[in-house]
Amino acid sequence: MDADLIPRHPIRVVARRTGLTAATIRAWERRYGAVTPVRSDGGQRLYTDRDLVRLDTLRRLTEAGRSISAVAALSPTEASALLSEDEAAAAESEHTPAEASPDDWTSQAYARLRGLDDAGLDRTLRRALAVLGAHRFLGGVAAPLLRRVGAGWHAGDITPAQEHLGSAVVDRVLAEIASHSSTNEGSKRLVVATLQGELHALGARLVAAVAALEGWRVSYLGADLPAAEIAAAAAALGADVVAVSIVAKSTLDAQARELSTLRAELDPEIELLVGGNASASIDPATLGTGIVSLRELEDLRPYLIARR
Repeated sequence: MDADLIPRHPIRVVARRTGLTAATIRAWERRYGAVTPVRSDGGQRLYTDRDLVRLDTLRRLTEAGRSISAVAALSPTEASALLSEDEAAAAESEHTPAEASPDDWTSQAYARLRGLDDAGLDRTLRRALAVLGAHRFLGGVAAPLLRRVGAGWHAGDITPAQEHLGSAVVDRVLAEIASHSSTNEGSKRLVVATLQGELHALGARLVAAVAALEGWRVSYLGADLPAAEIAAAAAALGADVVAVSIVAKSTLDAQARELSTLRAELDPEIELLVGGNASASIDPATLGTGIVSLRELEDLRPYLIARR
């Protein structure tokens, strides 16, 4: 038998060598299947050298800000590769002062995006998230980056390839923020989507992340959905609030009509929020009653906190 596969380390030795507590090791085994020790004749857990390496890798990944639920399912090769990426990002971040402002992080992320450096963009965003915290990251980096990309697109400074690559990375980071936030069964339910004809969904994804951080149960439906579909989902999910994002000015009239249709389709008890860069251009008089317009992301958190 390969020496690495011989079960010979009791849990107290594993804890000492990996820096994990025995309770954490047992929890990672039970909940996530991180490792599978064998039992001695006396019922004692015994671990292999390979188990030691894996647990140490998982510990370092979680210390870098990743959740154990996300990394425990990775193969040893995948986990090692991800750890190498995190270590490279940490080394790279030494060139970005800890006191760097959100604007500095946004500029660095924008440069990565324009360079089609998806791995570098991912590292930059995750490092900014770790340094600034989720709330400052969303309001100070993610939202300004989206606005800057949108302005760059209209100015011809951003190509379709750059926009698509950047959107994929930002969407992934925002989705992870939302998925790792804590909620309970008694939390209010928010349904987030964009209306039919609106293909830009990152604004909606940003709203979902902010709401999840505030303890809301969030159902993110994605982009380009008919009003009737959103209303049906809201009813099925027991939504308290529905939020839609409108970004493209080219379809503004159609979006305004869809928004009015959605309001009519929704239960009167469900509140309807509208935001996004283009929403400010909609004449409030055309929307009717029962639609709350939030022009800035900064307005969203107070609303969610009060409504929660």
